[in-house]
Amino acid sequence: MLRTVLLLAALGLAVFLGAVQLASSAAFGDLAVRPSLPAALHDHAPALLRPFLVGTRAQAAAALHDGNLTTAERLVAALPDDAAGADLRGRIAEARGDRDAAVTLYVQARDEVRAQALIDAIAERDPARALGEQLRLVQVLERDPSASEVTGQAWWRLGQLQAAAGYREPAQRTALWRRAEASYERALQLAPNEETYLLAAGYQSLANGDLRAAERFYTHAAEVVPNSADAYAGIAWVTAAVHDCARARTALARARELRARGAAANPVRDPLDDPIAGPPLKRCAT
Repeated sequence: MLRTVLLLAALGLAVFLGAVQLASSAAFGDLAVRPSLPAALHDHAPALLRPFLVGTRAQAAAALHDGNLTTAERLVAALPDDAAGADLRGRIAEARGDRDAAVTLYVQARDEVRAQALIDAIAERDPARALGEQLRLVQVLERDPSASEVTGQAWWRLGQLQAAAGYREPAQRTALWRRAEASYERALQLAPNEETYLLAAGYQSLANGDLRAAERFYTHAAEVVPNSADAYAGIAWVTAAVHDCARARTALARARELRARGAAANPVRDPLDDPIAGPPLKRCAT
């Protein structure tokens, strides 16, 4: 009898602790993997496990989810000034519409998911501010050896913002585009076989006139992803730029073939139509 009682008590404790953990996970379910039970509870039944919430941080997150910012602020005021506290303060600032304060707090908290999403939103109205915040995010992530994957993504995004700034600011274009190329190369140091980074580095090197580097990046991309239409388009651009028209035409044909196969999933323009790399290729193709 005693054994049965102890077994039932242990089972009850396990269920209770599981509910506590699930309730806490659901409170932060906006970042949960989807589909998953915490994400589903967060989206559709947020109040179901609220009685099991333990801890000020989880309770503040739940108040935020309910839109009760006054309660959330009161709870967060009792939290230490650490990464978790900064993250919740950032969420409150974002909920109140103060994006500038929110992104600063997210970067402080090393919450790269929320920080990156907000930086991307800021880039639509204030690209210079977004560029500065992206640089701060990269610097923060660089200090975390365990964050190599997200750090690579942050470097790649920094390169995109630097390249875009070069288009907007012709007087600083050369310097900005060199920085963009360096940012892509830094991303590749962390993920040397990532096709997205290789293609970005190849195109930026091509735009910068560094044809040897561009060919290296595009060739590597084609080796990593043999059915990459973009990699073969890049090879066509580079070989056309060095007046090797035979290779350029071969690579162009391959790029077009691969694009035709995946047209529904990859509806991109023909390599000849690219405003920077297209003209030399047109001369080879005609």
